[in-house]
Amino acid sequence: MPRNKYGEEIRHRFDPSEDPWYSSVPRSALVFYNPDKNISQLRIVSKPNPTPDDTSLVVYIDGACRNNGRPTARASYGVYFGPNSPYNWNGLLDESLPQTSTRAEIEALKRALLIIGVITQLDQSLYRIRIATDSSFLVKALSQWMERWIERGGVGSNGRQVAHFKILKWLYDWLNRWEDKDETGWSEIQLWHVPRNMNREADALANKALDEA
Repeated sequence: MPRNKYGEEIRHRFDPSEDPWYSSVPRSALVFYNPDKNISQLRIVSKPNPTPDDTSLVVYIDGACRNNGRPTARASYGVYFGPNSPYNWNGLLDESLPQTSTRAEIEALKRALLIIGVITQLDQSLYRIRIATDSSFLVKALSQWMERWIERGGVGSNGRQVAHFKILKWLYDWLNRWEDKDETGWSEIQLWHVPRNMNREADALANKALDEA
């Protein structure tokens, strides 16, 4: 498990370069789509060639917001499990929610978790969950910062209330409950920070929701 500069374990963050199961697998071959399960999965290191990790599930998420920061802003989200997967999902943020790109990313994660819950109920062999996002804030918030925010009552290091703290804590609690549900201790759900060029499909889904609005 990766650690921060203080030597503390960083929960809920996936970095394939730091994981011996995946570090030797070429990035171009790391994720593949399994049409039998309608999901994307990982390959693990094996000789002579990487082999599928049948316990894994990979989903890409993204949020979009047009006219961000303006009264006319409209935000949306996309959740991508693979080409033509029936689990792919997108939509607009409810008008009662803040119409910002950050809130859109959060909504994408929330929707992904709900769908993952359905998938893993149908297929309980899937217990290594990786949620790929290009939002550095979302990954750090849920893997590094949340425990300290909770200790401070939702106040950040700058002395101000953390934006979207309530929903972020709900997501953090959901991640912890998911890992704790399996008494064997093998369940894990982690966020994976990826570059934008690896997240184009989820971005396209989010923008499709705006185009069709």
